[in-house]
Amino acid sequence: MTTKLIYKAEHETAHSDLRMASYIQLASTCVSLLLNILLCWLILKKSPKKMGSYKQLMVFTSVFEMYYTMLDGAADVTVFAHGFAVVVFREYVPNSLLPSSVSMALVIAYCVTFGMSMAILASHFVYRYSVTDSTFHHRYLSGKKYYLLFMAPFVYAIWWTSALMYGYLPNAESDEYLKARFLDTFDLRLDQISYVSPKFYKYGSQGELVFNAPAWVAVANCLMMVTSSIFCVLYLGSKCYLNIRKHLSLQSETSKFSANLQKQLFNALVIQTIIPVVLMYLPILVFFLCPMINVNLGYSSRFVSDMVALYPVIDPLPNMFIIKSYRKGIIEMFNCCGRKQEVGGNSFSAKLGTI
Repeated sequence: MTTKLIYKAEHETAHSDLRMASYIQLASTCVSLLLNILLCWLILKKSPKKMGSYKQLMVFTSVFEMYYTMLDGAADVTVFAHGFAVVVFREYVPNSLLPSSVSMALVIAYCVTFGMSMAILASHFVYRYSVTDSTFHHRYLSGKKYYLLFMAPFVYAIWWTSALMYGYLPNAESDEYLKARFLDTFDLRLDQISYVSPKFYKYGSQGELVFNAPAWVAVANCLMMVTSSIFCVLYLGSKCYLNIRKHLSLQSETSKFSANLQKQLFNALVIQTIIPVVLMYLPILVFFLCPMINVNLGYSSRFVSDMVALYPVIDPLPNMFIIKSYRKGIIEMFNCCGRKQEVGGNSFSAKLGTI
């Protein structure tokens, strides 16, 4: 009886959240696109010359975030945990113009962008450290080797997709395990959804729980990618910070402009690291760890999905307001708009005076 009441409450909450989802996704997509377009303009027009080729990596990141936010809006996924499974799904309308294969591809692409974002974050820290260590730069990033930073996200995308295809795709066992949950909570049949789900355990012949090897192998590969990114952030980030402090104390006033610019870029990057950690990595980590140890989280609402949707909205802001030249560019833009309105108002007043 208690279980039925819980599922009824979850069913009502789920439908309420799904109605709100489209508004959140639409607002997130529009704001994120505007902010990232503005940031691209600032990077291309207002970047100091000493920023060098880092501009390319910054523009690449902004373009990726525009792709990410459009994919997030198109996929409109929901993430929830059920027992010892994590589920990422989207509603699919049978016999619609959108084939089921495309619907599934949207779910997979949505998951893969998480791995790509980890690689992009690591690429930024590798580059920032290389600027402060000439030996490291010449050994690993000089010449065409610099473009390896742009290739890393696509390598991670292929790797992450392979892991998903190996251990996350639905099968008869996962369908049977989840179908009642989809119907009771979301009022959706299996033919109305596209989903991926690492199901960490399965029932043995005696009804006991046994490890579901493909899911664990797939998750282990994903954790390797996450760990490699975290290593770059923590290890290279700390060394980069120490090098910047050293350069600021030793260099002349002329050279301090360059060191101060590196400090601004590093500070912006640190905040850009905190944002996805809080909005993406920690919530998703909790969502994966609990089913791995067979702790039932219950219904998640759209908390994780909505938190992830905020990421591309907030992420451009540190660069726009911490980097001095970009901040000045925004102020100049608003001042210019204010002057145009003032001139337009004076012209209109003058015309009224002559009438």
